[in-house]
Amino acid sequence: MTSRLRDTVLDQIEASARKRVAVETLLAAVRRLPLGPVSDFEIRDRLLAALEALAGEGRLRLPAGRRGWDRQGGLPRFVTALRPEAEAIRQRRRETLDTLRHDTAWEPTRMVAFAHTLKGEAELRRARRVNRYLLERRPDAECIPHRERALAVFGDEKALDGYVRQGLFGGRISLADLDCFYCPEPLPFRPLSMDRARTAGKPLLVVENACTYWSCRRANDTLEIYAAVVYGQGFAVCAAERASDGLQDIEEQVAAAGVLYFGDLDPVGLAIPRRISEYRRQKDLAPLRAERRLYRALLQRGRTVAYRRPQQTAHDPSWARAWLGGELAAIYLDKAHAARWPQEGLSAEAITAAIGNPAMREGDLP
Repeated sequence: MTSRLRDTVLDQIEASARKRVAVETLLAAVRRLPLGPVSDFEIRDRLLAALEALAGEGRLRLPAGRRGWDRQGGLPRFVTALRPEAEAIRQRRRETLDTLRHDTAWEPTRMVAFAHTLKGEAELRRARRVNRYLLERRPDAECIPHRERALAVFGDEKALDGYVRQGLFGGRISLADLDCFYCPEPLPFRPLSMDRARTAGKPLLVVENACTYWSCRRANDTLEIYAAVVYGQGFAVCAAERASDGLQDIEEQVAAAGVLYFGDLDPVGLAIPRRISEYRRQKDLAPLRAERRLYRALLQRGRTVAYRRPQQTAHDPSWARAWLGGELAAIYLDKAHAARWPQEGLSAEAITAAIGNPAMREGDLP
């Protein structure tokens, strides 16, 4: 048996994702070796010798029954790879999991019911940290933001970020069980007043860009139409989840009635409220509504900007009509293939005129 033939067989076995390796695969690899003027029968004999030697070393196992052998060719149909290092790793892992499951005094009211069913090591180690907190928890434990609790329990302030909706371990442990609550990233907003009596029952207005946020705040200070003006600051690149959470927090603070939205008139600008609204519906929250008075004023002023490059985001005429209404959508779609309407096309004076017009106040509300 040449060392090259032996190495080739081992390489093929180690490269296989399965433990059972077809000998035809090994034979094909050996035939590609520069073995000199030898017949195919001799190649088979050398391969068999190599397989028997490797079996003696504990690197592979030959078939035990007759069905595992090719009677005509004299070779086994397959060999079973024996990977002692990998098997040792698996055995250590099984022992670790067994220790984590059965050598832990699980908290009796919650953890003991399911902890023994957890399969992964990371999940079991997470369970042990939760278990320790529950066992040592003070009866008067204060409910704190989820990242503060995550740092205290797991040593990682982001450890609970992925569990704020469903909880840990398939919902068996909630944030409330850990005496914490989901604290979403805040959105900048300007309330009409710090007195909830003046903001209650009025809608929020969300705008995407900073300059329009300033102009809408100025207009609202005069007209007092919105409970607060909210700066979207990057809804286009953030998760709809975060946007909705931040809005819900503001709605509660000012006792707002609904959320109006005003953004750029282009495919991305229309997609933002759509994504947020879809998420809010999933959470049984009212979807965003278009502030059509401002969209109408933006279209009437006609300050369009040509696209600098071909648009990758397709227009959705059906959504444009649902969001803007048929009349405004028709104006938008007529030019949308070549131009966009930045919301900065409206100054504070134009915004004041649009939302302060008594004729438009009711009829253009969505």
